[in-house]
Amino acid sequence: MLSDLLHRIARRCPTHDRASHAVTARLERQLGMEPSAPPASFTDERMDPDLIDCGHAWCRTRRR
Repeated sequence: MLSDLLHRIARRCPTHDRASHAVTARLERQLGMEPSAPPASFTDERMDPDLIDCGHAWCRTRRR
């Protein structure tokens, strides 16, 4: 409950406020780094929070 309140105050939602392999891999490619190993789960490997509509009007990710 407290974490929900803190996410709301920071205007971040649990969907967009966590690391994902897709975003990390994209950053690694942009920086010319060696890619990290993909997670064991196919869904975790492909999940991109930038493509997900979290449904929270207050989430700043929606306004990008």
